[in-house]
Amino acid sequence: MAPTTKTDSIVVIAGYGPGISASVAKKFASLGYTKIALLSRRQTKLDAAAAELVATHNISAKGFAVDLSNPTAVQTVLAAIREDLAGTIGVLFWNPYGKPQGIFDLTAEGLDNNIASSVTSLVLAVQRIVDDLAANNGAVLLTGAGLSLENDTFVQMTVDWNAATQAISKAAQRKTVHILHFALKPKGIFVGEVTVLESVKGTPFDVAQTATLTPEAVANKFAELESKRDAIFVSAP
Repeated sequence: MAPTTKTDSIVVIAGYGPGISASVAKKFASLGYTKIALLSRRQTKLDAAAAELVATHNISAKGFAVDLSNPTAVQTVLAAIREDLAGTIGVLFWNPYGKPQGIFDLTAEGLDNNIASSVTSLVLAVQRIVDDLAANNGAVLLTGAGLSLENDTFVQMTVDWNAATQAISKAAQRKTVHILHFALKPKGIFVGEVTVLESVKGTPFDVAQTATLTPEAVANKFAELESKRDAIFVSAP
């Protein structure tokens, strides 16, 4: 089956919010993709964001409310996306945000939800759309975090920020990215992660509002990663 064009394939933005994912959606729209699906929990937020994309980029965009920690729901919504936007999925951008909890107060439910949204739902989503991705020479792109790295500075930050659930789930995600990359490469599918090493301006971790790394800069990293396809992991900044 011949690859479809950017105008035919769908970009799925999973874990949509006003920061990195919003900038990634706009970036891919500017690169010629004309069908974009936005996923998060709140339909009203998604409807407003989709309407803005339609107005500013003259594309088809629609929001789909879903809990990314529910693998079954994620698989179901992917089928709805293909039907509603009348196409196949060419790019899956995965950007879940789980509630942070510290190592001494994390709950089993909190950790399970973070791992489900970062790993379990990701893998099952890829299983559901692997044929689409292969037909499109597609890509799976993920937002990683410096907290996932085995580096004393980032480990101390994890403790200070009470973000053990996120650090653990993002570390598991990083290994999953590595496995998926090698498993899907023979099918012509690229898998890569941008590991964000600083707080991003306007996002929940920019508590002091002193961050200098912009969502637009991170989005540019994703576009470069997908275009070059020469590295599994790149860092921002």
